Amino acid sequence: MPPKKADPKKGGAKGKADPKKSGKSSSGGGKAKKKKWSKGKVREKLNNMVMWDKATRDKLLADVPKYKVITTAVISDRLKVNGSMAREALRALAAEGLIKPVNVNAQCKIYTRGGAQD
Repeated sequence: MPPKKADPKKGGAKGKADPKKSGKSSSGGGKAKKKKWSKGKVREKLNNMVMWDKATRDKLLADVPKYKVITTAVISDRLKVNGSMAREALRALAAEGLIKPVNVNAQCKIYTRGGAQD
């Protein structure tokens, strides 16, 4: 299909401004500013405990068996302890029978309330 011919009645190309009339040159603009990389969002550092103290241990034994869903992340977040302590707590509570397993595998251990508190 051949290209369309300009209509002589309409007076030139459609939609294009004459560079002489607009005052701008048709050759490219000025030098573009270089994009600056953002620093990114910085997460606040967690200051979780690495050793059990008396208050945290009491809270673990009193509150955690009442949670509906108990995982390593839940214990770590709510008691402000690190992940290895949370995993240790899950094993200890399960051994005592205070919580019961729902799905236990290498990736994610999910527990729920013990049988006495349903």
